[in-house]
Amino acid sequence: MACPDVGFGAIQTCTGALSLCIKCGETKITLTNSHSHLQENMSRLRTLRESVEKTHAIYWFPGNAIEQWLSEVDQTDGNVRELSTKFSNLEKVIWKHVSRHGLIQEINTMSANIKDVIQKGEKMEHDLKMKNINRVVAQLPKPITIENVPALKEKLDRLIQYVNDDAHDTIKVHGISGTGKTVLLQHLNNHEAIANHKKFHIVIWLPASEFENRNKYQSTVAGIQRIISKRLGLCIGIEDDIGTISTKIRRELTDAKYLLLLDDVKKEKIDLGAIGIPNNTNGSKIIYTTYLPVSPFGKAVGVEMGMLSDADSWELFENFFKDMDDITDNDEITTIARDVAKLCGGYFALIEIVARKFASNKTPNSWRNGLEILKRPAEKRDIYMKQMEKFLHFSYHDGLDENQKKCFLFSLLYPKEHKIPVDCLFDCWAANGFLGNDLIGEDILGRLLELALLTKGSNGQYVTINKICRAATINLLQEHHEIKCLVVEEERENIQSYNWEDMHWISLVDSGVNVLSTDVRCLKLTTLFLRKQSKLENIWSSFFDHTKELIVLDLYKTKLELELPMSSLRKLKVLYVNGCAILNKLPFKIEGPNNMLEVLDIRGCLINEIPHDIKSLKRLRRLLVSINREGPLSRLMISELSSLKELIIDVKQNDMASNNTCCNEVIEDIIKNIDSLKELTTLQVHFKDESIDVIQLSGYTLKIFIPKQGSLQHILNERVNLYNALQVYIGSRMTSKSEIQMSIKVFSSFVLSCDQIVHDSVIERVLDHVKAIIMMKDDSVKHLDQIGLLSRNIHNCLVQRCNNIKTLILNNHGFSNLETLVLSECSQLEVLFSKNVVQKAMRIKHLEIRECSAIEEINMLSTSGGDILPTLITLVLDNLPRLKRICSDMNWPSLSTLEIRKCDELKELSLNRDLTMLRNISVERQWWENLRVADQIKQELKRQGIRNFL
Repeated sequence: MACPDVGFGAIQTCTGALSLCIKCGETKITLTNSHSHLQENMSRLRTLRESVEKTHAIYWFPGNAIEQWLSEVDQTDGNVRELSTKFSNLEKVIWKHVSRHGLIQEINTMSANIKDVIQKGEKMEHDLKMKNINRVVAQLPKPITIENVPALKEKLDRLIQYVNDDAHDTIKVHGISGTGKTVLLQHLNNHEAIANHKKFHIVIWLPASEFENRNKYQSTVAGIQRIISKRLGLCIGIEDDIGTISTKIRRELTDAKYLLLLDDVKKEKIDLGAIGIPNNTNGSKIIYTTYLPVSPFGKAVGVEMGMLSDADSWELFENFFKDMDDITDNDEITTIARDVAKLCGGYFALIEIVARKFASNKTPNSWRNGLEILKRPAEKRDIYMKQMEKFLHFSYHDGLDENQKKCFLFSLLYPKEHKIPVDCLFDCWAANGFLGNDLIGEDILGRLLELALLTKGSNGQYVTINKICRAATINLLQEHHEIKCLVVEEERENIQSYNWEDMHWISLVDSGVNVLSTDVRCLKLTTLFLRKQSKLENIWSSFFDHTKELIVLDLYKTKLELELPMSSLRKLKVLYVNGCAILNKLPFKIEGPNNMLEVLDIRGCLINEIPHDIKSLKRLRRLLVSINREGPLSRLMISELSSLKELIIDVKQNDMASNNTCCNEVIEDIIKNIDSLKELTTLQVHFKDESIDVIQLSGYTLKIFIPKQGSLQHILNERVNLYNALQVYIGSRMTSKSEIQMSIKVFSSFVLSCDQIVHDSVIERVLDHVKAIIMMKDDSVKHLDQIGLLSRNIHNCLVQRCNNIKTLILNNHGFSNLETLVLSECSQLEVLFSKNVVQKAMRIKHLEIRECSAIEEINMLSTSGGDILPTLITLVLDNLPRLKRICSDMNWPSLSTLEIRKCDELKELSLNRDLTMLRNISVERQWWENLRVADQIKQELKRQGIRNFL
């Protein structure tokens, strides 16, 4: 026998041949190992390819980078298959003189290439996730439906047609104010034709309220750049100039097909090149709305908006209360409603305001009274503005009580379409006594939103007031006898000529005022807004000698270096100096024990730690601060703030992006300092890339996030029994309930843990307080006894992605009251309930197993005889590809619902007992037809009509 690695001319001695054969054997082993290593690397690459594609479907990524990488993966995959074929063929021709050394070298080279491709893919996936941007469309809050309004539906259809027509790259939606241009653009942004057809790589929504007239000292170009940068997930520093940001945007959007939506454009010329937006010559499009005859982007095809007909007005009007049976089923109300809709004159904006107001009226008499008010003749002047004033007057006087009116009027202190922080509104409303003793800010805000007097922001953290609504509402201030207000929106030389002495509220926000006279006497002043006064560099302390009634002082983003005379400001409750970049110490000294300060915001200053004097503010209930990540967090001077309810901390870091480990370390350090803050109901920690809720009181539910279980003792103390519901997240950030498997239904109290729960006195009290436990992504859990022994009060348990669980032991001492058990994505789960443990009857009513790919058997038989689940009502089995049998005598007298999906290996069910309680079977038709069940059972189920095919 010739050795395959020996040439034809080789002279073989007995010893030499043996030596070569040994070498050949070693070479063969080396080749086999190299090929196995190649296959492992390629398997990793194929898995990564699937992951990158899924991630790319969610997140935006620029240019053709993804396509190029996927093409490289496909080419690599083909090359690997060729090498595998060579390897297989070589095994078949072992008697021939074929050299293995060359193939080993080829395989090793390919393995190295695969590693390079994997590294590219992993970096690409990391970059995708770091951007955290939706791939195509960032959905806006759902606007009112217009599908049943022919005129508006026709406009939207035409707009979609223009979008799909490659002949049009610039589209203008124009018409007078209040005709629904913004709503049309919102519908376009959310439309399935944009999101699902993948015509564009990314859609960018640019509301004019965020980039125009926001800052006189910031150009429109800079404003647009900031919004686009945020949408693209770019890291833009405060000091970055327009040119630098433009380069970053252009690099991101090069070769991308974008759809740019600009709402309410007023500029004659907007330089897209200066912004960084590449020319839209590759199918990209720009759509903008305007009520002025401007054409900032050159030639554009137009969609003109106008007044609605009476019929269309009614269809739109009815949409606001179509689900309210007590209105739609009342013929008398419907008749009045049609007359109300006509009075809106076909203006979309008026219809919205009036409809929202009338939707709260439930009786014909209230509708009739409202109609009479609206019929009062309008004065001569701008008929549109007068109509708006009349409708607002109606909503304001008839729809709000006195406190709600004051809260609404307070919003006028902010500039038009300004993002008004909700928490600031609540601070100021409370400080001014508008909330009383039994009102909460959320209720009043909800009423103002319901009447469309304010509009909710996209993230729920701010509200706005429509510019037309605000202009019409200003006159309402003149009618209010209790409150006199001065709102200066533009720089005026004669500002000092106003009679400040009678003013209760003064707002000079962004007005360019550079000096406040020390001669003015503001004896009644309770609220002073000086935010974003970049020209105002000093206020003489003597100015405050005549403002002794001042309650709210807003100095946000001013350049002031001052020390407030707190002896003159003894009633001051709310102070904002956040964003005062040159402020390096508290702008006041604590003077005496009677300081009234309740809210203090010193974020974004040069103060890098909580000042020592802060502990003297005994009435402080809300504190917002910045701390230095590298500083000693043990110096948090908050332990004596016994009244503190809310603590918001911005963590200053280096340019390095924060990671989970870094964030968790900071949070744990902060938590160690809050033991004594027994009133604390809100703790938020903000990093550069994210905001993390640590403590959050929502209604009567206390939510807590802790990185490690050991931190729980610093938060709970004796508070565990103070709230109706408790939610504890261990190692998992607070999440909306929709992100948790809701087979557990809607439970207000639960513990969600991504770490092994260790028995201690604190967790024992928590588990006694909650009824549900959720284990997620915890590979330290091997069986549920580790949890069940801690509490017998748990009624509901969800186990998700715990990949070390192979079977559920559930001995007699744990989970004695368990009623709901859900197992999801536990990849190593093989058998449900161990056979070698004596099982007693359990109280489980709902059992659900989903996407557990390894499970082969569901054992429900007790070693002492009978089923261990006699009270089972619902059984759900979903996507269990290896499940072959259910070991049970099917003696489930309470079983009502049986759902089975994607369990192809499960061939039979012992449905041969009493089925009187069974009300629903949801299965796949083909699986049911192939299932080995007695025909008489199937016929009986069919006769009872309780089968449902998925």
